[in-house]
Amino acid sequence: MSMSGGADDLLLKVGDDAPPFAMRDLDRQVFSLRNNTGESATAKEKKKAVVLVFFATWCKPCMKEIPILKKIYGAWRGKGRDVEVIYVGLSQGEKELGPFAKEQKLPWRVIPDSFGLLARRYGASQLPHLFIVDERGKIAFQHRGIAPELYQTLDNQLARITGTAPVGDAGPAVVDQPRFTKEYTLGRAPSSETSAPRWQPLAIFVGEQVSANIEVQTEDSYEAFQKALLAGKYDLTNAGPLLCHAVKDQYEAVARVERQGSPTYFGIIFTTRASPVRQLSDLKGKTIGLVSERSTSGGLYPQLALLDAGLVPGKDVTIKWLGSHGKVAEAVKAGTVDAGGCYEDCRDSVYPTIRAKTIATRVLTYTADIPSEMILVKRSLDAATKKQLKDAILALSAAEGILAQISQGETSVTAVVPATDKDLDSVADVVARVNSKSIK
Repeated sequence: MSMSGGADDLLLKVGDDAPPFAMRDLDRQVFSLRNNTGESATAKEKKKAVVLVFFATWCKPCMKEIPILKKIYGAWRGKGRDVEVIYVGLSQGEKELGPFAKEQKLPWRVIPDSFGLLARRYGASQLPHLFIVDERGKIAFQHRGIAPELYQTLDNQLARITGTAPVGDAGPAVVDQPRFTKEYTLGRAPSSETSAPRWQPLAIFVGEQVSANIEVQTEDSYEAFQKALLAGKYDLTNAGPLLCHAVKDQYEAVARVERQGSPTYFGIIFTTRASPVRQLSDLKGKTIGLVSERSTSGGLYPQLALLDAGLVPGKDVTIKWLGSHGKVAEAVKAGTVDAGGCYEDCRDSVYPTIRAKTIATRVLTYTADIPSEMILVKRSLDAATKKQLKDAILALSAAEGILAQISQGETSVTAVVPATDKDLDSVADVVARVNSKSIK
């Protein structure tokens, strides 16, 4: 049963097995769903029902839900009912959740879902999203958002699921929070498995500002992503400057993402310490692994660096297109290419520490400064909608915690600032130079 929206867009349905997990709460104690429900539940920990709630500290409807859950939690526990409540912070860590849990005096366990991976497994993209898992480990009920008579609904559902009588006593009144009728999509470049979940808080925040549901989507490759953008598939997109330049007729720039306070970033060309390649000129007659012709730091700017070193890409140096930054790092480590070009942090995917990275790799050159990634909106949207989206996107810098959440595992996003199409002019110049010299 779902009380908010149709069932068609729900990942899990009533009767499905609840995805098992074992994660540490804010007290560093492990909560295991399998130990509390299902056939493997231990006699000591087994519960008649587990109420699992995905939330975020910045989610306004989540704040309205807390007093309702506190009251039903207190009522059921006060009657000795065997029910557990678990709060899961979407893409938030201990730094955000710890002070919040203390301030709100939450009586239940709170689990950080730092990369949003658990939320992804449960399909929790619209907050709050509440599940009740029964003693068999099955999804017995779920609910999104906030609604009138939520206390009574949860009381009745818990009674049905546990085979007991409702506790009764009406809960606090709340204002109905209907599911938004407007739907937008936010396209993300295919950078990593955790990329889309980490950007979900941004989508939820912007969606709340413009009263719309915003779904984060990605494609399997840069080529597919560019094709989708050229077709106008997404209403908003976040991408590197080369892709932004390529789709400038379909999308307009509204914001630029700054990382560590800088309006630019850079790529690298690197090899292993054991390689005989000591400088860029040594790559003549050899092979370099790059990400994609659509990638800025993993394609365009490494080719510019080769040209600046007197090497013609595709003629003096063979290019092997590998499809992702991580695959470039893997190929360099495996020795299947002589060097690799990607964004600076890509080595972290195969070398887990700074020491390991320093010992194992050699940076041959850093690329020229690259304008930072941008957020674009589709040109065909009406002017009022574009302004709403732009204002909401630019409000992200003042939204506590969200930039930190989308930064996890990457260079920190510190601000979202205004941008225009003119910010892509320098990229257009590099494109013209590389295209005129390189051999395709």
